[in-house]
Amino acid sequence: MANRSVRNRMLLTGAVALAVLGVCMAVTGGGSGPEAAPHAGDAACRAAAGKLPDRIAGLERGHSGAAGVTVWGSGKIVTRCGIPMPPRTPDPCATVNGVDWVWHRGQGGDGRDLLVTYGRSPGLELTVQRGAPSEEALVELTKAAAALPQHRKCLDSQET
Repeated sequence: MANRSVRNRMLLTGAVALAVLGVCMAVTGGGSGPEAAPHAGDAACRAAAGKLPDRIAGLERGHSGAAGVTVWGSGKIVTRCGIPMPPRTPDPCATVNGVDWVWHRGQGGDGRDLLVTYGRSPGLELTVQRGAPSEEALVELTKAAAALPQHRKCLDSQET
């Protein structure tokens, strides 16, 4: 009888632990949010963070808990500051209000658009969920991205 009581208590404890874990994962999104970039603590990233907008296309700004990472609309739009400056690339590069961006359509995981500042160190990475306003996000984030030191420019599609 004592073995049965111990076993029942162990099963109950295990069930409670699983329930608590499930609630924690539901609240935090399973812990699979964006991670901090290697240079997220750089002073330039802190300066850029001070220029990030509170809203983009009506989406509220939130916090991810990771250094240098900001989200809007519960993750529909995400920035990560502190990425290494990308190398020259044949991918499309466009200048938006003085900030050069390399655009990788559908390459940001789950079909998200991935945009990376070009020629800036540390760099800023932007991921935009399908259906969210990529172009508006670029325009809104230009002021923050411009705070990052520029070392190169995209001159044309042949020279990026």
